[in-house]
Amino acid sequence: MIDALTARALGAELQGTIAGGRVQTIYFIAPQVIGMEVYANHKRSYLLLSAEPQRARALLVTEKLRSAAVALTPFLLLLKKYLSGAFLNRVRVIARERILHFEFDQREQGISTLVVELLGNRANLILLDAGGNILDALQRIPSTNTRARAILPRAKYFPPPPQPKADPLNLSDAQLRALLEKSPGDTLAERLVSTIAGTSPLFARELAFRVTRSTNSAYDAAFVPMLYEQLARVWNSPAAPSIAFENAQPGAVAAFTLTHLPNAESIPSMSAALEKFFGAEESYEAVKVPLREQIAAALKKMERVRASLQRELVSSEEIETLKLKGEMILGYQYEIIPGQTELHAPVSEESTLDIALDPKLSPVENANKYFDEYKRARDAMARVPERLAVVENDIAYAEQILNDLDLAESRVEIEQALEEARAAKLIRAAPIRSGGRAAHAHERQFMSPDGFQILVGRNARQNDALTFERAKAEDIWLHARGYAGSHVVILTNGAAVPQTTLEFAASLAAYYSRARTDGAVDVIYTPRRNVHRVRGAGAHPGLVTVREEKVLRVRPLAHENEKAD
Repeated sequence: MIDALTARALGAELQGTIAGGRVQTIYFIAPQVIGMEVYANHKRSYLLLSAEPQRARALLVTEKLRSAAVALTPFLLLLKKYLSGAFLNRVRVIARERILHFEFDQREQGISTLVVELLGNRANLILLDAGGNILDALQRIPSTNTRARAILPRAKYFPPPPQPKADPLNLSDAQLRALLEKSPGDTLAERLVSTIAGTSPLFARELAFRVTRSTNSAYDAAFVPMLYEQLARVWNSPAAPSIAFENAQPGAVAAFTLTHLPNAESIPSMSAALEKFFGAEESYEAVKVPLREQIAAALKKMERVRASLQRELVSSEEIETLKLKGEMILGYQYEIIPGQTELHAPVSEESTLDIALDPKLSPVENANKYFDEYKRARDAMARVPERLAVVENDIAYAEQILNDLDLAESRVEIEQALEEARAAKLIRAAPIRSGGRAAHAHERQFMSPDGFQILVGRNARQNDALTFERAKAEDIWLHARGYAGSHVVILTNGAAVPQTTLEFAASLAAYYSRARTDGAVDVIYTPRRNVHRVRGAGAHPGLVTVREEKVLRVRPLAHENEKAD
């Protein structure tokens, strides 16, 4: 994920390479990804801007971009109107933030600014007029009681409110010491993240390693002088882009030299590093679309099978009625005249049984028809529930894989979802070419406001491992009720869990589920001991049964304090 140092490096690189150039072509690559061909310094450069959640990025790519079949929204049409043929005056970065401003000047429309907010799940592209008013945005966001900043046409643009953290370039040694002394967190890296603006978990671990030779060292005031020196050195030096590899796959990217990770190498530019890390110019969303369509088609087919099985199910009373109709026809066969279409057979003093007859059949043939229906219904009652349970589990698993695919944040995670879909015979797609054996991403990790570690599964198999291998019996397990989604576990270490931590974890369970766009979601929670794997036919990784659960209703939230792997 891009951090403030990466954004700063990008701003410097883009200002030095394409500022002053002219926009020749605009490309619409995916619903949340655009590109531009910019002619500057006597050559064509290709700028890619993505607001995809968790993969937001801005970079120059090496290959020519191409548009895809993307629905043209009002925002995309405005981009074409204001930026086609425009000159890129300058690229500016908001200090210690992940926000870039691209200022354009076009003959017909004049000055406009494209704001690229590389803010993870809140990433956005926003087009402003010369007065700083919003023309439109990729993601329109209304103002609410909990969100003061509105991103809507004609509203005044305001950047996200700054976090209450110290600016590393306006900080003395003594001030740094005082801030870290008061900061929450056990390790030096945790205190740096919560205290110093623009410090990502990756950068914090790098600083801790440079000072203590360990990424998990506890805070000690004796570290502050060297820490202050290293912090100032990175911020005051030119970018040194690098990538660390794990199992031949890019595992981390940074604008500074990665000394705390093995298999790290220097990369000539920030754009080259990001292109190597994220893959080729084709966006992950573009890769996901055909996979999603195949899984959705398989899901619809299974839903039709479920509906067919449900139609075969009849109650025991209805089954016995079929048998009774056959018996009554035989009992009254000598009273039935040829061509009769209905028999009214008394079954008690108060009621009669109305039995439809086929006028082309004899009484015995009509009776046998009902006996055959009775046998089929009786056999269905014996076999259909088990088949229906298998199909229900298959549908739940397909929905889980769709959720895994939607939330995949790297090519490794897309490949894992792809493997699961192929194993479940949902798709027949070739693997994504990744240049080596795919590494398995670790679960998402968060720290609650009360200091409890929270783990969130990234896919079905990881959900299974997290719940039944990593979590202990007394840990708290959470899941969005009635939706496919991540298993979420609060590691309690035997301590009572405060309500604030429960609500924090529940909001994560809601966000990392198929209900993430709903205004409010019911989330169940219970001690892990009350969660059990689904067994038998139709069992799949991550499918569970739960007992003694309680329910919290929360808003889905993607918290920014995720701890990097």
